[in-house]
Amino acid sequence: MKFNLPPLSLKTSAIVAVVMGVAALGAVAAKPTLTSIQNPPDLESTVPAAFGDWKVVPTAQAQVSTSTADGPNTDQPYDQTVMRTYANSRGEVVMLALAWGHKQQQEVKVHRPDLCYVAQGYQVNSLTPAVFPLTSPSGVPVSGKHMVASAGGRVEAVSYWIRIGTMYSENAWETRWRIMQDGFRGHIPDGILVRVSQVVPGPREVPGAWPVLDRFLVDLSASVPRPTRDMLLR
Repeated sequence: MKFNLPPLSLKTSAIVAVVMGVAALGAVAAKPTLTSIQNPPDLESTVPAAFGDWKVVPTAQAQVSTSTADGPNTDQPYDQTVMRTYANSRGEVVMLALAWGHKQQQEVKVHRPDLCYVAQGYQVNSLTPAVFPLTSPSGVPVSGKHMVASAGGRVEAVSYWIRIGTMYSENAWETRWRIMQDGFRGHIPDGILVRVSQVVPGPREVPGAWPVLDRFLVDLSASVPRPTRDMLLR
């Protein structure tokens, strides 16, 4: 059965056209177009191989990847990564991982270390909030996590923070909410994982690792050029 609908009046046609135009503009406006950092510094070249009492050293210890998968990752959120091992004159060894992504979106965003470690065979023994002895350029205390992870006989003390735009992300839901808010404003935030860790003989030695990692982070922050520091801390 065919229905012959009456033609729309000129007034009704005009209203429909306006509504469709507004809807189209809204769709364009809701799509984020402006990213946080337009000319990012190169982390590989601007993070020095030696600073303060620290210098890069070769090591046989494998560092946990910043990805949640061992193989190729189709939702890889990183445009730049740096993974190095440093040692100082006291024989203290610290592993550094930096992973920065230009665009943080709901489907593609910085991977959280507690998930990365588990995906690569570790058990997360503890995960607690931490405030580091650093302040962002906007005056916000740098906050993140202390994590203790183990695999076999290896125990690792891990300090890290995740920055999404100007926010230090404490949990996955908070991150998603912030990305959505920025999206409604037409912005796509950048994001970075800053992770330092130390392998310790056992659980009793974990508390002694936190001051070492804090000292390393302070020295690192002081040694890099201002644009790189802004990328780390924003």
